[in-house]
Amino acid sequence: MAAIICPNCGESIPADSATCPNCGYQLSQVKTGTAVQEPQKDQTQSRGQRVVAYFKKGGHFLLKHKWLIVLLSFFFVWLLFFIFHQYQIHLQELRAEQQTVSMVNSLKEQNETMAAQEEQIQESPQKGPQDSKRPILLLHGYGGSYNSEKYISASLNQSHFAKQQLIVYVDKRSHIRLIGKYQPTVAHRVIIPIVMARNRAGEFYYSTMLAKIMPKLHRKYHIKSYDAIGHSMGSYAWIDYFETHLRPTSQIQPHRLVTIAGPFDGILNLHKSDQPADKTPVGRLWDDRVGENSLEKNGRPKIEHPEYRHLLKYNHRLPEGLSILNLYGNLKNGTDSDGLVTTTSARSLGYLVKTSRVNVKYQEKQITGPNAQHSLLHVNNAKVNRLIKNFLLY
Repeated sequence: MAAIICPNCGESIPADSATCPNCGYQLSQVKTGTAVQEPQKDQTQSRGQRVVAYFKKGGHFLLKHKWLIVLLSFFFVWLLFFIFHQYQIHLQELRAEQQTVSMVNSLKEQNETMAAQEEQIQESPQKGPQDSKRPILLLHGYGGSYNSEKYISASLNQSHFAKQQLIVYVDKRSHIRLIGKYQPTVAHRVIIPIVMARNRAGEFYYSTMLAKIMPKLHRKYHIKSYDAIGHSMGSYAWIDYFETHLRPTSQIQPHRLVTIAGPFDGILNLHKSDQPADKTPVGRLWDDRVGENSLEKNGRPKIEHPEYRHLLKYNHRLPEGLSILNLYGNLKNGTDSDGLVTTTSARSLGYLVKTSRVNVKYQEKQITGPNAQHSLLHVNNAKVNRLIKNFLLY
């Protein structure tokens, strides 16, 4: 017969006893507690089984729809990347906006500086702007920025015949931003500096960007003609743009061009740390030496570097009716240069125009003295400013 142990006295008693025969303890309490504990144990086991079943079901679902999960995962990652990318673009635009605001704000101050510093040199009679609907575009050189353009812009603004209202900013992703307004009047032409964020990308990059900028100006503001100014590599870029991008050049035609210190046939290799590496596409342009080159009687350079041969090959594509003023510096220190570009390199543009068989007017002016240094040619240079204003405004 089955027996159990009395929880009160510890004696062995029959299993079906209601009370302990030895001590009289009510055994029904033990049975009731056991009865209560067993359902709890069953409930715990049932809950665990449900959890296991839930995970099994989830696992079957994932296996069944694994490709959907993979696609959703890719989409989620792409969405995060897109949001992050848009945020970076937003930050970059804010920085560009702040930079542009700083550029525009500095113009008023620069005008006042120019009024105080520019020498009083007799200029041509001021009869008014030649064509108020023809803007003046400025393009800086290698490593340049708005700081390379603001002095000439301020000088033109000081004439009271031109005002800076618009800036073309090309960011590091080559996106073009038109910041400001374009509102020419009967008495004022609009000055438009072009600022390249990738200012060390080289003259062919500049040329390619011009091919995108000019049609954009044509579409948005219906500009049909313009005057242009280029400093250093910016000068080369304008000529290359005219020769290699015929369609945009025909849509919005250049009328007059001022080239300043243009390296048309080489740049002096001075082995400076700020010049590009020799073997890079841009670095190969630093291929000139002091006293190495000269012009022949007909104006042709004795040494034609690859970048000059490129322009010479397509010189027949220069715009018909274009007028060019070529300004170059000579320090008169024995280098026959402005410290970076030789007079031969800058003046080789003359032979390029002469042999183009296109109706292009050309004149050149030499700037001498300490202010003829390559970078100083566009910084508060009274003679350069006077020549530019006489050529473009009067």
